[in-house]
Amino acid sequence: MKNKCENCGECCLRTEMILSESDINRIMKNSTKNLQKNDFVFKNRDGFFQLKNNEDHCIFLDSLSKECKIYEYRPQGCRFYPLIYNFQENNCIYDNDCPRPHLFYQDETELKETCEDLSRFLKQELGLQ
Repeated sequence: MKNKCENCGECCLRTEMILSESDINRIMKNSTKNLQKNDFVFKNRDGFFQLKNNEDHCIFLDSLSKECKIYEYRPQGCRFYPLIYNFQENNCIYDNDCPRPHLFYQDETELKETCEDLSRFLKQELGLQ
């Protein structure tokens, strides 16, 4: 399988992806559709910017091909996926919604470094933890 996510798109269904200001700016800057913030973002009940869904999937998912329309400049949370941060245990875990987690971060060093990057992103970009 050349692409770990090929013909999947599970992570894009009913997404609750939180966006940083950097994510939003990168998407607007790189989009060829002259997107405005409210075209793809809303503020959730906790006050965070979140990706909009359209028909129960991420607004940027091509539902036919199951590919991301903005893959090259997708949000940072999407880049970390399927690794997510478990705040209760203060560590990184694989999201249960991903059907192929075993294909990601197979190297222990890469897993550790990515978890550290994820933790840093949550603190610095989103003000969490």
